[in-house]
Amino acid sequence: MNYQKIAEIYKEILGLRWDPVGVRMMRPGEKVPPGTIEPPMPMRHCQSIIVARRGNSLYLPPRSHACPDGSGILGLVEMSPKLRSGELYLLFKKLPTLEIAQKVISTRQEFEAGSYEATLVAPLAAAQFEPDVVIFTLYPEQAMWICCAQTYQSGERQNFKTSGFNSACADLVIQPMKTGEMNISFGCYGARASSEINDFELYLSLPVSLLEPIAQSLLKLGQKSIPEERKKIYMPPVMDKVGARRSERATEDSGQVQIFIDEEHCQGDGLCVAFCPSSVLQVTEKNGRQVAQAIKPELCSMCYTCVGQCPQRAIQIL
Repeated sequence: MNYQKIAEIYKEILGLRWDPVGVRMMRPGEKVPPGTIEPPMPMRHCQSIIVARRGNSLYLPPRSHACPDGSGILGLVEMSPKLRSGELYLLFKKLPTLEIAQKVISTRQEFEAGSYEATLVAPLAAAQFEPDVVIFTLYPEQAMWICCAQTYQSGERQNFKTSGFNSACADLVIQPMKTGEMNISFGCYGARASSEINDFELYLSLPVSLLEPIAQSLLKLGQKSIPEERKKIYMPPVMDKVGARRSERATEDSGQVQIFIDEEHCQGDGLCVAFCPSSVLQVTEKNGRQVAQAIKPELCSMCYTCVGQCPQRAIQIL
């Protein structure tokens, strides 16, 4: 798989600010790949994602993980009894009772201690290893399009399982690795208190098996759907070629939806007819030309689809 090319697809189609980050859980006996460095001081797993999205390739054995909770969840070390008990949640006043804290701990995804020797994180385009997951830093609209891209190739909706606790490790790495499905994270207390993730950003993680199919779907969606949505083509009022003529043709406000079609600019291509969900429009011959006409204006819901899809902007709805 050409990760550099795939990273370019995601960045170009979605308009990403930050590089997608490849993450690999390093198995026992694997060698440290070339081009990765161990940071000069320990950092949290959530911080390593931030460092990698800014262009750095990192190798983090247990001694380089600053968060004992995260390194335990990732299966790099044995979690301490104090962390396992949930006591710290009460000291931080993040949860009300020990019973609830223990439920949070028992229901989160974890790897067994000793399963892995280190984490590898790098910008996807520069990764010298096979990622297990790829983590994207996104705005909600960008995350929506990745969801749409998966639905485009599978027809399925997404089922996310996430939390505001231990999310960058449990929800972005372990959950996708175990289920083979994408997952989202809004970050967690530690991730937002100790990293520069923007208040308006979220994370989305893809298992590597979904990376290429979703990229191919994004290429298709990028031909029409994505640019149209970003142009807000259905936002009324639309300034079109009919606007200057509307007042001349409108005689009174009847309370009914009024559809005005500029017959001089209409090409009669039938796109408005094809896109109208309620069969309001029809192409007919008039003065030797094919033009669109509103034959059932009473069915119009003012969805503005015909207005947005008309290449000549020859339709106005009031």
